[in-house]
Amino acid sequence: MKKTLSVVLTSAMALSMFSSLAFAKTSADFTDLKDLDAATKAKFDAMISAGIFDGVTDTTFGLKDEMNRAQFAKVAALIMGLEVNKDLKTSTFTDVSVTDAANGYALPYIEALKTAGVTDGYAEGQYNPAGKVTKEQLATFLVRVLGQDAAAKGKTGTDTTVSGWAQGYVALALELKLLSNGTDGTFGGMANATRDLLVSGAYEAKQQYVPAGKVSVTGAKATGVQQVTVSFNKPVDTAKATVALTKGTADIATTVKFADDKKSAVLTLTDVKVSEGSYTATLSGLDAAGVDKTTATFTAENEKVTKLSFVNASDKIAKSAKVIVKVKAENQYGENA
Repeated sequence: MKKTLSVVLTSAMALSMFSSLAFAKTSADFTDLKDLDAATKAKFDAMISAGIFDGVTDTTFGLKDEMNRAQFAKVAALIMGLEVNKDLKTSTFTDVSVTDAANGYALPYIEALKTAGVTDGYAEGQYNPAGKVTKEQLATFLVRVLGQDAAAKGKTGTDTTVSGWAQGYVALALELKLLSNGTDGTFGGMANATRDLLVSGAYEAKQQYVPAGKVSVTGAKATGVQQVTVSFNKPVDTAKATVALTKGTADIATTVKFADDKKSAVLTLTDVKVSEGSYTATLSGLDAAGVDKTTATFTAENEKVTKLSFVNASDKIAKSAKVIVKVKAENQYGENA
């Protein structure tokens, strides 16, 4: 009976795990993404796993499908982390309706973009959700998402494939590596943008996007027996920022390494291990006017063994009067203890 029950429970757990994993799509699930290079696949995987993109069918991403303004609204709102009221049923734009079978899903995202000041629509009182987006319009959208509208208006360009009004936006989008020129060296701004351009441009914009407001320390915790990770609500100026660690009133010597996205820092203790007690991580070096919360406190515990694993390759041991069984001990951080 015990064995039967164990098998049933194990099977149920495995099925549950499989079901959760089955819905986590990657580029490998879409037939039209299989020939992408590894670096591009990584970008697609990042955007798909973040829930920003999905396929047009279960097996097709729609790589070269032309994008529309409804698709961009959803992507932009998610990149910016805007508050989206998914229960919203009415729009301030007369041509946006929740009953629109093709584009009604975008209504709350469109409204979120309008509230954030990213778009005023296509024409008076209209958004034109089904309208195609040209490459120069995509460049303009992405630049505005990054809050660089004024900077774009101060730039000029000479690309004859780009409309006069868009020259500055395209020039800045190229400078920020949001988008790139074609193989002929021109941008082709008046051509309709395809979904692959939306993914690559959105990925780059997401890496560069800085939320509005002041910098705050959002948390700190021990992530290793000699390691503490401190997180921020937005990227910090790593040329100026410093992060210090104290335990009570005692300073703890550490080396600091900021993450590539500048939204967190790993502090490695140089002389001691993290031990039981209260620690405080403090951010300094930045202009006071641009900083809100500078500290985060956490409680740590002494290192302890939480897992023992057999190192032997087989779970069977030969019968013998004397045998050596190797065991691996891990601490609460998953490190060798």
